[in-house]
Amino acid sequence: MNRLLLSFIIFCNLLVSSISAQTPSDAFMMKKKEICFAVPYQYSSWDHYWEGSLYRDNPNLGTVSTGMIGPMIAAGIHDRINIIVSCPWIKTNTSNSPLRGESGFQDFSLWIKAKLYEKKWSELNRLEAVLSLGASLPVGGYYADYMPLSLGLGCKSFGSRAMINYFMNNGLFASATIGYDLRSNVNIDRTNYYTTEHIESNELKMPNALFSGITLGYFKNLTRVELQYNKMNTLGGVDIRRNDMPLLVSDMDADQVGFYIQQRMPFYEPLGIILFGNQTISGINVGKSTSFGGGILYQWNIKSKSKTINN
Repeated sequence: MNRLLLSFIIFCNLLVSSISAQTPSDAFMMKKKEICFAVPYQYSSWDHYWEGSLYRDNPNLGTVSTGMIGPMIAAGIHDRINIIVSCPWIKTNTSNSPLRGESGFQDFSLWIKAKLYEKKWSELNRLEAVLSLGASLPVGGYYADYMPLSLGLGCKSFGSRAMINYFMNNGLFASATIGYDLRSNVNIDRTNYYTTEHIESNELKMPNALFSGITLGYFKNLTRVELQYNKMNTLGGVDIRRNDMPLLVSDMDADQVGFYIQQRMPFYEPLGIILFGNQTISGINVGKSTSFGGGILYQWNIKSKSKTINN
């Protein structure tokens, strides 16, 4: 049971560790007919976790690790409207557990990101209000109730993110984000399960989730650097019982700090590299993970032969 419990935190970590490239909640918009393609890779590992609020480890497990490749495409259909599409591929692994790791595509996501308000004091000094709305759908045929090593929650979801961004002439900027995810219920093969009571049903009522974050950064010329604080709060759910198996409806809360660096190439500005990392500093029913990664991106303007870096 301990091995089952600890392996479950692999998936919890995927929920609170997001790859930072062309996301629905970042502070940047692309102009009309600009397209950006990014391929980041993220690796996460941990050997301690929170079982409910109890911080613990398990020497029988060893190190838990996950890998994620998250291809993303973002397109500007208007100067104030962007579309973002992603479908991550995930591989899970434990060093000592007898359970087999899983690999495959997780959820297909489609987001629409719109700039609702902009107040300019100069070309670079400005205040913006941005809203993103999106939906995700499980793909790849994975089975969600294989929770220790499942690739995803197996539910459909509708998400929203609202951002307030402030940019200064010297390249400094700040962004505050709040978001909410609505999740559909999930049908499983079992006809009963136990949370805090015995339930005769094959339907799990998934809790919704609240997200928030603050970003402080610098973006000028070809360089973008960010320091990030992000928080996830599952609204409901149950704690993992002592040494028991986890459930899809487990309560998962996490606080993370991280960084993001994007550098465009001086010799060819549409091409860039990204580096990022984050650390879980507190949580409930999640692993205390350390994550890092990197990738490449390419952005071009389809309306002209000239390249642009307005991202």
